[in-house]
Formats: sequence, structure tokens, C-alpha cells
Amino acid sequence: MKPTNLSRSFARLRETAGLPGVRLHDLRHAVVSLLMELGVPPHVVQAIARHADVKITLKVYAHANLDAMRQALGKLHGKLS
Repeated sequence: MKPTNLSRSFARLRETAGLPGVRLHDLRHAVVSLLMELGVPPHVVQAIARHADVKITLKVYAHANLDAMRQALGKLHGKLS
């Protein structure tokens, strides 16, 4: 199926379901971002997203959030004290 046809079909389904204007690609991005936040190993997320290289997955989706940074520094603090 061509990408434009898939997007068009998705838009019709979305409208029928009464969902807000979200593109199919937006859903893909949301799923990959959530998987990364949930701590799924990057190579598994890469396989799900079908990225050619894990570097792409990490570059685009590895957003360090404040909680993750606090946890990381907390682990370091535990080792140093």
C-alpha cells in the first residue's frame, strides 16, 4: 500500500471514530517515545520502529527527562557515599 493511501485511509477511520486531527506518523512517534520512557531497550525500540540503525532511534527519541536525570544522579550518589 502506498503511504498516501494509508494516510488517507487512516484519516477516514479517525474521522469516523471522532478522534482529533492526529496523523498516523504522530501516533508512531508517540508510541516510540513512550517505549523509550518505559525503559524498553533501545535495540528493541529500533526493531519495532524499523529504524535502520539504533543511532537514529537514540538521536531522535532519547529525550532525558528530569525524573530520569534525578534517578541517575541518585544512583551515582549511592555509589559515592
